[in-house]
Amino acid sequence: MTGHPPRILGLETEYAIVADRIESVPGEDSAPLTPAESVTELFRGTRAHSRSTNRYLSNGGRLYVDLGSHPEYATAECASPRDAVLQDRAGEAMLRDLLTAANERLAGQNIRLHILKTNTDSADATFGCHENYQVARSTIEALDPGFISFLATRPILTGVGGVADGVHVLSRRAFHIQSVMSPDPTRSRPLIVTREEAHADASRFGRLQVTYGDSNIADTATEMKLRLTAAVLDFLEDGGSLADLELADPITALHDTSRLGPKAPVSLASGTTMTALAMQEEVLRRCAGQADLADVRFTLERLRAGDHGSISRSIDWLCKRALLDQAAARYGVPLSSPVIARIDLAYHDIDRDRGLAERLRRSGNMTRLVEDVEIEKACHTPPADTRAAVRGQFIAEADRLELSTSVSWTHVRLDSPPHPQIDLMDANASEDGRVDALIETMRALPPQNRSALARLKAGLGPLV
Repeated sequence: MTGHPPRILGLETEYAIVADRIESVPGEDSAPLTPAESVTELFRGTRAHSRSTNRYLSNGGRLYVDLGSHPEYATAECASPRDAVLQDRAGEAMLRDLLTAANERLAGQNIRLHILKTNTDSADATFGCHENYQVARSTIEALDPGFISFLATRPILTGVGGVADGVHVLSRRAFHIQSVMSPDPTRSRPLIVTREEAHADASRFGRLQVTYGDSNIADTATEMKLRLTAAVLDFLEDGGSLADLELADPITALHDTSRLGPKAPVSLASGTTMTALAMQEEVLRRCAGQADLADVRFTLERLRAGDHGSISRSIDWLCKRALLDQAAARYGVPLSSPVIARIDLAYHDIDRDRGLAERLRRSGNMTRLVEDVEIEKACHTPPADTRAAVRGQFIAEADRLELSTSVSWTHVRLDSPPHPQIDLMDANASEDGRVDALIETMRALPPQNRSALARLKAGLGPLV
């Protein structure tokens, strides 16, 4: 096992938002609201709407509206993959609460919003799921080409599944990916984004942002994705090498893996060929000492044996494939049918009643890793063992006192009365005496230091 500190990691998830009519209206086929209007309704009447649609939260995460008018949630910094799953599910829960409130307001207008944790919609627009790993700066500066090979064939474990051109694929998002690395995540659609945003001491660390992957619905798939990728990075930073596994064309390998599955042949730069499954098996063999990867080994063994039933509850593409095949047989329709497309989207709908994920969990057809009571707590409680604990405590106290502040991933500041900014550059530091002292100062402030809105609410003065 590795001896270095826990690797900081987290997720950013872009959600699709669409509006439809509760009851159909003859001659009205277009959506009743644009995505931008839908987002406005989602946040209407909330603290985020009144102050900003870019809000750092008391659980250490961040909820905001991204380019393209869709909601995005970034988890707090996490020191374990399970914590990242929990924080990711907390983001779903918070958006679900906003969705419920918005739909109650819109019901009288015959409008209903849907939020989908998906990477492609019915129009084949794409939405990102970005994995963030804190790494040594040298890791990014000279990234092992075999790490790219690992990513290109990883969809056999982490793909969310779907249908393209009437056949099952492991990842529809994979076909939108056009390059290996790029500083621009939107135009060139890379596997990895290479921007200089360490969110830590940039002389020591970098932030490896993996942007090609799917937004997993199964807790176990999300956790496995993060744990396995972190283990590969541990292996490389401990002096290991995957360079002999370099692919001749990683993007072609990614597309072939998604289209053909575990047995897809991929060509190495050396001129030899192996399957996507064999690539993952070899990476696992080399990295097995870095973490407990017994479930990864079991999954790969079952894939090699063709025993999909024993792992379909924990691997998204298999779970969805079984669901869609059953529906196609029941309704007597091909996979290209709109009926199948609607069921596919329902797999990603975060609404507990209209979406399928919670039904699958309750029926035992999808493995549950975190419980509802844990998710509810994670909506307002940050991980206790990272910088998020410091930031979350500061935000919670500032919100309680209704004080004006400035917050980012790497700093906190009290703005009224003005105080010096406190930089938080160590993502592993779960305590900070400077912030503790500032919080005590905040608690001692007289009411006139509250925000203008807070003073008005308390009858302490007019808005200025």
